[in-house]
Amino acid sequence: MPNPTEAQTRREKIDPLLKEQGWDVNNRFQVVLEVDTKQSDFVSMDYKTVSETLKNDEESKYVDYLLLDSTGAPLAIIEAKRTSKDPYIGQRQSEEYADDIKRQTGKDVFIYLTNGEQIRFWDKSRYSPRLVKGFYSRRDLERLRFQTSFGEVQRNIEIKPAIIDRSKGIECAKRVIEHIHRGNRKALIVMATGTGKTRVAMGIIDFLMRENLVQKVLFLTDRKALRDQAFNKGYKVFFPEESKERILSGNYDQSKRLYVSTIQTFQEIYLQRTNGVYNLSTGEFDLIISDEAHRSIYHKWRDIFTYFDAMQIGLTATPANLIDRDTFRFFGCHDGTPTALYSYEEAVEDGVLVDFRRGIVSAQTHFKIHGITPQDLTEGERQRLIDRGF
Repeated sequence: MPNPTEAQTRREKIDPLLKEQGWDVNNRFQVVLEVDTKQSDFVSMDYKTVSETLKNDEESKYVDYLLLDSTGAPLAIIEAKRTSKDPYIGQRQSEEYADDIKRQTGKDVFIYLTNGEQIRFWDKSRYSPRLVKGFYSRRDLERLRFQTSFGEVQRNIEIKPAIIDRSKGIECAKRVIEHIHRGNRKALIVMATGTGKTRVAMGIIDFLMRENLVQKVLFLTDRKALRDQAFNKGYKVFFPEESKERILSGNYDQSKRLYVSTIQTFQEIYLQRTNGVYNLSTGEFDLIISDEAHRSIYHKWRDIFTYFDAMQIGLTATPANLIDRDTFRFFGCHDGTPTALYSYEEAVEDGVLVDFRRGIVSAQTHFKIHGITPQDLTEGERQRLIDRGF
């Protein structure tokens, strides 16, 4: 179909995308179509549709889709355009619909702008619209609403000293948290090996969870040793009361809060589909941390990071001047400067690391000093040297 109408776009493209994440457009307990945002009573959940108000004389405005939470209250709206149109042209309309709802309920609703090909998600109280790979499930939207309602940005960033006990590590954690507080959703931390990258990550997770800005975290590594280190020396030590899981196979318990996995194992989970549909919504996680990020975000692994609509923090020990430009760009560092940096040279100067050159000991062996005489060799060794012309 060369130029489908808006109705066709909705029926053939948008409705199936919603169904992928459990939204049934025919179930009025989940989705209500063509809702009049002027004449509906959103507090009492009395949703008037176009068929009920089109012919009366009162003012009307119709939102294409109203997504409901598990209690039947407004959760999100979708402004749809035909495929040939840019979904952004519906931004002003959608904002008016959302404002109508907020005037009654006192609460923001999430906004989707889509033409069936592109989907833009607008968490209006915190961010600008952003491109996403799919709709959130109801459960994930409800979790996100909790964060927008009860999340509280703390001006005084206090990192627990039990987690990070070095001043530079605390500084790196604070830089990233401040960066996130300014509305950024990606960050890159470059820290020399042995300076405590994992602890810095744990300190950031702890603070964002205490602020209620994050509830589900996925820590990805490219090696099992790093996975076990993050779980045993990170989660188990610093989050003893939180539900957590070390993912060892394609089985995944979605009820936990903290997860760690190798990227190879999580690829199995990410690729799982039912009837051709991904089992996980784009909103499955609030924060994804990639250890050794300069290796993890490339090739087939990159799809994991681009599919999930989560805040993302990259960790690497590779010196900043050796990191590929694409790594910087991927984590939003467009000027080639990491969000937080603790170089090898700084760590040596601070006494955290010992310069490897100082650890080189010049040693000479007996043979190097005195040489080798025939008496030092066995008969077989002497014969082999003779055969080789020595």
